[in-house]
Amino acid sequence: MRKPLLIALVLAATAAPAASAAEAPHVIVGMGEQNPDLFLDQRFLDTGIGHARLTVPYDIVKAGGWPLDAATVWLARARLAGVEPLVTFNHAWGGKKRKFHLPSVREYSKRIAEFRARFPWVREYSTWNEANLASAQPTGRHPRRTAAFYRVLRKQCRACTVIATEVLLTNNWKTWRWLRAFRRGAGRGPHLYGIHNYPDVTRMRGVMTRSFLRRMPHARVWVTETGGIVQHNAWEYNEDRAARSIRHAFKLTNALPRIERLYLYNWRSDGNNDWDSGLIGANGRERGGYYELLDGLSLARFAPVPSGPPGP
Repeated sequence: MRKPLLIALVLAATAAPAASAAEAPHVIVGMGEQNPDLFLDQRFLDTGIGHARLTVPYDIVKAGGWPLDAATVWLARARLAGVEPLVTFNHAWGGKKRKFHLPSVREYSKRIAEFRARFPWVREYSTWNEANLASAQPTGRHPRRTAAFYRVLRKQCRACTVIATEVLLTNNWKTWRWLRAFRRGAGRGPHLYGIHNYPDVTRMRGVMTRSFLRRMPHARVWVTETGGIVQHNAWEYNEDRAARSIRHAFKLTNALPRIERLYLYNWRSDGNNDWDSGLIGANGRERGGYYELLDGLSLARFAPVPSGPPGP
């Protein structure tokens, strides 16, 4: 069953006693999606979601070409649709050597300034995507350098909302060591962090998410990427499991009043079997996760609030 009443009863039963869904702060729900066709899909527009997340190479303007063209289209369509973009900077565009190039603070500052000059109306940024993940990011062994990037970005755009860093919550002591070093380099807080809690949501638990909140008691927290994995590596194709994960993402967020935003990834599958978390299949068919999203948005705490155009 996917009735709003059912999910409401489940959430009410699992919410913290001191902060019921009615009393807890409102949660903004956003959508993470790289494909600009998101803003042409009437089903997405009908959800009323007013926030979306885009990940771009930190050197995207200098790199030019297809990445910049795609991001330009994405941001233009988001602006036209009145959707507030959250732009997350990622590793450099190019092959493996470029991917693991760790920029100097000066280089990062120049590249970010180029992006901001090209898209001056963007007002929400994240310093680096999954910065603690050494297997995928050059920042994975350099938390202090990442903290310096954060200070640069925050200084460049004082009127912006800036996420200090985004981390993948892995059950590994290295995650906490990385965060401790980053926090020392970030300076006085409180700071805003983005967490990716797939390990919890996919396994229907909340251990790592709760641990992060406990270890970072003064931090502001957004879940900037999570969702229902339909297929990925050892996870065999299973739409029902992915739908249950979406339901659990809402349930877990509802039980944790400190979480201010919840971005699900992603809207539509591109047919890539290496990673598939689409709420809509590659063939355009709605999956169970799509209906779980609608059920979640039907609750007062997660109901979309019109944000208006992101800029003049």
